[in-house]
Amino acid sequence: MEKKRLFSGLTSTGRLTLGNYIGSLSKLLKLQEDKNNEVIIFIANLHALTIPITKAELLRNVKENLKLYIAIGIDPKKTKIYLQSQIEKVNELFYILSTMTTIGQLERMTQYKDKATKQANSTFKIPTGILFYPILMAADIILFNPDYVIVGNDQKQHLEFTRDLILKLNNNYDTDIKLVEAKIADLKEGAKIMALKNPKQKMSKSDQNKDNTIYLLDDLLEVKRKILGALTDSENKIYYDLEKKAGVSNLLVIYSTIKNISLKKAEQEFKNLTDYRKFKEIVADQVCNLLAKIQKNYHNLNDDKLIEILNYNLKYLKKEANKNLDKIKDKIGLIL
Repeated sequence: MEKKRLFSGLTSTGRLTLGNYIGSLSKLLKLQEDKNNEVIIFIANLHALTIPITKAELLRNVKENLKLYIAIGIDPKKTKIYLQSQIEKVNELFYILSTMTTIGQLERMTQYKDKATKQANSTFKIPTGILFYPILMAADIILFNPDYVIVGNDQKQHLEFTRDLILKLNNNYDTDIKLVEAKIADLKEGAKIMALKNPKQKMSKSDQNKDNTIYLLDDLLEVKRKILGALTDSENKIYYDLEKKAGVSNLLVIYSTIKNISLKKAEQEFKNLTDYRKFKEIVADQVCNLLAKIQKNYHNLNDDKLIEILNYNLKYLKKEANKNLDKIKDKIGLIL
């Protein structure tokens, strides 16, 4: 049976959080273990240029996040991983796709409109890279012609834009690009991790209140302190109910995901416990055990190892990208 190709882009900016791990990265680990899947992921260092960033910051962020992706268990023997800037053909496809897109389409993108609204009264000018972001995302995807793209719920509109471009290519130029489908990374019950002090909002790496967020490289004593200080309620009963018990539900999701058990099983484990502090200590132990392993793996990786990992599948990936782009160019009439 032919393997299904799964494709995903991973951030190269900001510090990775427990929310990133539970919301998407833990799912990638499961997908790479399925022998029916071919998983391809890239570190989005070109997308990182859409905001002002220095060379030192960009390199540091890319190295730190790549090391963390490997430290959590992404295996180059099971998952093909590359830096976005290593596959130069994406820029050529980006230009081709830009000729099939209108400015109006791009300005209607929700993420762009949100940024434009936020910056309306600011001296900061929105770079065209943010406006063109969906085209580059589409080029990333189409270049590898996957069956599925692993995306967050906030990227669904961009994926629909990609599907529209695929239909244009197939209808106008008789290409045979797969109409890629989404594997939404955070739609399952409990997949979204909420802020510890405000469990009605999503855990965010950019939260001003650092007690809301657990970072994968946080000191373990600091992690325990944050979890013990998490907002709960006064009922002293432990069960999953997002509306009435958002804080407790959030901790149950964290616990069940790390232990790889269902929420129902997690509820059963705590059904006779009425001490929230004890509950938080148990959750904190699970989180700290996970992070201790990740941090140990992280500190054992050096730059030479990172380069080796990035080069492990690069020849194959470049060959695939070249083959797929040449097919598109031939159909359009760009190859004599």
